[in-house]
Amino acid sequence: MLDQGLTKFRRLWAVAAVVAGVCFGPLARAEEAADHKPEQLPAGRTVVRIEALPAMVQLKHPYDYAQLLLSAELDSGERIDVTRLAQAEAPSGVVSLSPTGMLRPQADGAGELKFSVGGQAVAVPVSVSGQKEAFPVSFVQDVAPVLSKMGCNAGTCHGSANGKNGFKLSLRGYDQLFDHRALTDDLA
Repeated sequence: MLDQGLTKFRRLWAVAAVVAGVCFGPLARAEEAADHKPEQLPAGRTVVRIEALPAMVQLKHPYDYAQLLLSAELDSGERIDVTRLAQAEAPSGVVSLSPTGMLRPQADGAGELKFSVGGQAVAVPVSVSGQKEAFPVSFVQDVAPVLSKMGCNAGTCHGSANGKNGFKLSLRGYDQLFDHRALTDDLA
């Protein structure tokens, strides 16, 4: 009887694996192919204007960052994201800019980020300060969000009624004083 149940389970598992491969396989392959194509402007369209958001960036401490978004208005009136298409020039040594538009501070200073796409350009003023000052770590702003993002204070983990493995946090971080004490005082 156990062998029949196990055989039936194996058959169902095999069918599920085949269905998943048939249903999701082409989607995964399409996503992989999309990752390898270089982005480009729509064929036959020209860029009329570029806009950067935010229009100005101030980074005030070593862990600060900004995500830039570049939009282009085409001759057809359409607006498209050109963040990854733009040629960028960042002020040397002041900030670092990732290919996806993430801006992080490197040293105190100021300058302009310059972007160009399709013959149009935009400049974004950047100022960086506070890089040499001590950064005060805050439980509420720096630690609690990580606990929530990782699911540590969810009902399925340490936020459950009894916690897990002798360690308990408030459900979804509603009592941050309790959570701070649990992390600093309750651990043996």
